[in-house]
Amino acid sequence: MTMHYCAILPHGFELIPELYPNMGDDWNNLITAMEIIAQEILEIKPDIIIIASPHNLRIDGQIGIITSEWCEGDWFSDDKSKKVSLKCKCERDFAKDIYRAARKEYIPTVSVNYGAADGDYSAMKMDWGTFIPLWSIHSEYKKSNEVFPPIVLITPSREIPWNNLVKLGKIITKVSDEQNKKVVFIASSDHGHAHDPEGPYGYNPASEEFDQLVCKIIKEDKLIKLLDFSPEFIENAKPDSFWQMLILHGILEIKELRNNMCVYECPSYYGMIVASFK
Repeated sequence: MTMHYCAILPHGFELIPELYPNMGDDWNNLITAMEIIAQEILEIKPDIIIIASPHNLRIDGQIGIITSEWCEGDWFSDDKSKKVSLKCKCERDFAKDIYRAARKEYIPTVSVNYGAADGDYSAMKMDWGTFIPLWSIHSEYKKSNEVFPPIVLITPSREIPWNNLVKLGKIITKVSDEQNKKVVFIASSDHGHAHDPEGPYGYNPASEEFDQLVCKIIKEDKLIKLLDFSPEFIENAKPDSFWQMLILHGILEIKELRNNMCVYECPSYYGMIVASFK
């Protein structure tokens, strides 16, 4: 089994304890769950970590496969008094193989580099949807003095038919099998963003309904039910998770990975889930 492990990980800023210590029990529950997943990934020792983020390049009508040599970024506390940095090597050949396989299946996909053709200046900016989940995993590798594996960053499109994202998950699995690579897939996801009338998206009861349905679907290993959601429901709930979870569903349709953990909290205007499949 080359696709060894999958996870849904949140990307709330306060999940970086080095920047935001002592945030309270709800945040700590999520951080603890993320640390458990980081430990499990370290034990697997994957060849590659693939992460799908909703906050990197948003290419209208196209899935982005990042083919830069590096992905790097900094993150600061609100008052800019604290800073953390992360730089990850990208597995370019594997990313290009996913891109070519997706194009053969007529999935709208683009290969994206930034800066130079290669070397240190071929470096994509690391968005918070990539940075925060990887920070948790990278921290566990650093504690153990282990070398962090290369990554592949994918940026889903919200404008294409949902089935294309499911197909991409199957393609990722197929490429992993063909190359006999031990791969971990992470769907970087925050869920309903309209829990709080004082939040930037206001209040809509669809957010709570969405989050509870997603928790149920995860625990029952029935991500296929995501395809029963209506576009109107998703628009009202305002998640940024749906599209990454469709890729995950495509993987789980092929690989017999089952839900092992599902922790939910809503300490802010958006809901967050930490879930693993192994």
